[in-house]
Amino acid sequence: MFRFVLLVFVIICGLTPKAYAFDSDLLTIGLADDTVQITTGFNGSRLTIFGVKREQGDLAIVVRGPERRVTVRRKGQSLGMWRNVDDMRFRNVPSYYDFAMSGVEREIAPAILRREYGIGVDSLNFDALGRNTEAEIRTFREALIRNKQMHGHFALEPEKITFLSDEFFRVDFDIPADVPTGRYTIMTYLFQDGRAVGERKTDLRIGQVGFSASVYRFAHNNSLMYGIAAVLMALFAGWLVNLFFRKE
Repeated sequence: MFRFVLLVFVIICGLTPKAYAFDSDLLTIGLADDTVQITTGFNGSRLTIFGVKREQGDLAIVVRGPERRVTVRRKGQSLGMWRNVDDMRFRNVPSYYDFAMSGVEREIAPAILRREYGIGVDSLNFDALGRNTEAEIRTFREALIRNKQMHGHFALEPEKITFLSDEFFRVDFDIPADVPTGRYTIMTYLFQDGRAVGERKTDLRIGQVGFSASVYRFAHNNSLMYGIAAVLMALFAGWLVNLFFRKE
């Protein structure tokens, strides 16, 4: 009886797309810096990833920021004015997304696997909240992706993986100045004959430090006081400008 149950379990696992075991020794990944520090005057950074693959195959590297809920609004004419006439909320939306591949997407892995691992912007899965038709979800999803790409938070095309030798590789990702803070996940996959045989997870921390971090924490922990302080500073700045022009 035990052997029969074990056999059924093995068969079920064999039919599950993600059930096969990855060999963690096939990939070694390292970051030039595992922390991106956002200080006053921060204007972007570059994330450099080095790695070694110990078997032949194609690579895909995915960088994802913290997932959040996002509301997408559509404007239209109503009562003679342009205003928000419709909206849709999505969850599980990465605040930042970029990826790199060593070859053409469709040649590295089939579409079902790319969707499963979230490789490529078109493979990202967002959960729409509410009752909507497939056509509506597709329209708002495309608008969400365009908006993210316009702000540099989603990739327009895959980055290039540079091989320094048969095994040693490198890839660079440009981090925009307004990158969301939080813990990022970097997933590296090794594909052979259209199936994933290796996987490696790496963490990246993006956070504010110094004076900007203090202001950020104060604004979130004391929103009322921060608002009052901002108004007082604006009034004081206006008074100084007015005083300067009077003297002139």
